[in-house]
Amino acid sequence: MTELGNKLKQTREEKGLSLDDLQTITKIQKRYLIGVEEGNYDIMPGQFYARAFIRQYSEAVGLDPDVMFEEYANDIPANEKEEIPPLSRVKTKKQVPSSKNTKVWNFIPKVLLFLALIAVIAIIYVIIQNVGLGNSPGSQPDKEPVLIDTGDTGNEDQDDQEGESGQPDDTEENSANEPLSSGVLSEVSTSGSNATLELSETDKFEVELASTGRTWVGISNAAGETFLSAELAEGDTESFDFTDEEEVVFNVGWVPDTQITINGEPFEFPFPVDQVTTQRITIKFLPNGEQ
Repeated sequence: MTELGNKLKQTREEKGLSLDDLQTITKIQKRYLIGVEEGNYDIMPGQFYARAFIRQYSEAVGLDPDVMFEEYANDIPANEKEEIPPLSRVKTKKQVPSSKNTKVWNFIPKVLLFLALIAVIAIIYVIIQNVGLGNSPGSQPDKEPVLIDTGDTGNEDQDDQEGESGQPDDTEENSANEPLSSGVLSEVSTSGSNATLELSETDKFEVELASTGRTWVGISNAAGETFLSAELAEGDTESFDFTDEEEVVFNVGWVPDTQITINGEPFEFPFPVDQVTTQRITIKFLPNGEQ
């Protein structure tokens, strides 16, 4: 049994929790919980899951998982990038164009050439018409003054100037007062794999979570209420509305396979995903009007 396993087991027993109780809380099979306490990680699906189980076990018994990972680093299996491939699968789909897209791009120059030809013909037609009307003996010059009505033109210009001087300013002022729907995320502090951000200039805090491989995610608020604590398989998605929350904490077990969207905008993790694969992000929500 490792020092980490002894610490976890001792804390669980001090809280009066059995392995069955812990299994109910974490949704982790009992044999894996025993493996965490005994340091037997060979029975687990992989080192990624071992790290996720240790983090979830620590949170369930009231221990800070980041502190545990730092103090007992020698007892915790290291990440293996070979075990869970990064986002190369997604990049491959974006980099290899389909034959359908290639055909579309090959067809666009032909459409543009056709449109340009029509435009040239139209210009030539207008020029011929204007020249013909100017040289035609049947033209009626006495109707030309109708196009230059000094009195009407002055009034119309004045109306146009009044409209231009008033309406655009009102429109710009109204658009400037409209709240930003997505908001602004600003960094407050970072330490190790922990980051604190502020979400402002918006009146909503909506989150969408998606997994592109295998990951574990825990979401809670400042009061300790848990919204999510589970493993996500490839293609799994979750949606949350945190508009009524002042602070939300995201614990991401495997960042390369985790995608987060906030108010419809993709969220960029504060640390490089290929270097810091486990990140803890705290977002403080400051709705419009609050400082």
